[in-house]
Amino acid sequence: MEEADTRISRLEDDFGSQKMTREAMEKQLEDTQWKLTDLEDGLRRNNLRVLGISEGAEGSDPHGFMVALIKEAFPDLHQWDWDREIQRAYRFPFNRAGLSSTEGSGRPRAMLISLLNFQARQAVYGRARPNSRCKAKGCEFFVRADFCHTTVGKRWRLRQLIQPLQNKGAQVYFVKPC
Repeated sequence: MEEADTRISRLEDDFGSQKMTREAMEKQLEDTQWKLTDLEDGLRRNNLRVLGISEGAEGSDPHGFMVALIKEAFPDLHQWDWDREIQRAYRFPFNRAGLSSTEGSGRPRAMLISLLNFQARQAVYGRARPNSRCKAKGCEFFVRADFCHTTVGKRWRLRQLIQPLQNKGAQVYFVKPC
């Protein structure tokens, strides 16, 4: 009988320590995922997504197209040398539904602009007013910040919670990108 009590006691101790280890590992995983998301968003800090530009409008020179688009859409930003400020411009290979342009989703794929510095990004983003349409080069387009998939999902869920408050006239905003 004593032997059984000893075994049960040992098993209970092992189970308790395994439970604590599991909880510690889950906490560490959560912290690591948060850090990874924060790092990815930091890497995307100078990027902008441009939505609504029809497929093929950029031709074979997306960089030149985006320089001309920004100059035409935002002529008051003439102090910036956009040829130099835009490091890279390209169209995403897939749209949000995971379809390529050849699979025909009905919506054009987004374009990404990677800018040299955050001030240039903020100048364009501020002029574009994130919820309004911009017009240039015969296109109507939207400009959005470029966040990682995890952040976009969190913001979408928060937006669903915030919408009823905004409908009642409350001003709601994000203090920190989440």
